[in-house]
Amino acid sequence: MGCERIEELLSPYLEDELTQEDRQTVETHLYTCASCAELLSLMREARESLASFPEVYVSEGLTEKLYELPQKRKKFRFVTDLLLRPSFQPIMTAATILLVFVSFYVFHPERSTINQSIERQFKIGFSKVEKLYAEAESITHTLGEYKDNFLISIKDFKPFRGNEEKQPKI
Repeated sequence: MGCERIEELLSPYLEDELTQEDRQTVETHLYTCASCAELLSLMREARESLASFPEVYVSEGLTEKLYELPQKRKKFRFVTDLLLRPSFQPIMTAATILLVFVSFYVFHPERSTINQSIERQFKIGFSKVEKLYAEAESITHTLGEYKDNFLISIKDFKPFRGNEEKQPKI
């Protein structure tokens, strides 16, 4: 039998609550295992130390008074209860990063240069989108009457369908 199982049986062993078979198993294990024997010795010491303490009896009147005391409600503390929750930390991180970027932008001495660069990148992106749209339109114009058949065949192509087959039909 393993040490974990014996450790579970040590307390009932001290209280004489084990069957003769379990008691014999524990004693055999204690004879061969020094760590379990040391644990039993510590448990006996603790039991003897606790036995020397006087028992304290609580009067019924005191118990009733304690139950009658109103329980204090926890006050909602905005900072500790909301802002420091682990689930809120990614939001706080994103807000901090956003505030850093905004402050760099607002307080940067060459803000007009940054504005020009942002505007240039926006125009480049917009022109790329216009080119893609024009190419897509030219492809659909080239297809002509075959456009509808082409779109249907693309929709029926397995990789573009997704998980429609796996979902049960209702």
